[in-house]
Amino acid sequence: MTTATTPENLRLKEAAKYLGISRVTLYRVGLTDKTFPQMIRITPRCCVYKKADLDAYLTAKKEV
Repeated sequence: MTTATTPENLRLKEAAKYLGISRVTLYRVGLTDKTFPQMIRITPRCCVYKKADLDAYLTAKKEV
């Protein structure tokens, strides 16, 4: 199993769906919100987010 397809990592489309936002909004939040998790570039055309990082971000947003 490659890093990009493990359940702990979500490709951009999967991450956007997981957060309930579009891919454009995912990019926008990634650029503007300093607390948003860093995108991990696997190859020049493959990027992922760690699911645990997204969960921690959502938890922190709920507490604010």
